[in-house]
Amino acid sequence: MESADGITFLKWKDKRDVYVLSTKHTNKFRRVLSTNARKVSFKPQIVLDYNKAKGAVDSSDQMTAYCTPLRKSVKLYKKLAINLLLNTALVNALVLYQMTGRRMQIVEFRKQILLGLIGEKQKTVKDSKPKRLNNRLEKKDGPSKKCRRSCANCYR
Repeated sequence: MESADGITFLKWKDKRDVYVLSTKHTNKFRRVLSTNARKVSFKPQIVLDYNKAKGAVDSSDQMTAYCTPLRKSVKLYKKLAINLLLNTALVNALVLYQMTGRRMQIVEFRKQILLGLIGEKQKTVKDSKPKRLNNRLEKKDGPSKKCRRSCANCYR
């Protein structure tokens, strides 16, 4: 549908329903060859332009999905804030970093940013393991139903 003001609304079904609103396009269709060049189909120009330009958005969403801090129990407005601040900002920073010619995975880049923010150098695996305490239980006087035994080191 196209309004008198030049706003085009389109519902297109490819694999699922897609709704598009545009002030740039009309309701023109173009002939398109399939990927194996055996089938000719017609698609709206709006959908073709969207598919041509969506690459950066899809790759950004894919990169943020690898290691996301979002959880199901978090409220929607907090999810949006976390997604915008942490995921989108980190993907943009990674793209800028990779423009210098150095390559790094998003998970490793996230770790390096975090370590830089807290001011620590990269720890080795050996240093990051906690030391084990000698746990020994203290015996307490009294009936066993009223007394619990506790660890001497942990209780201190």
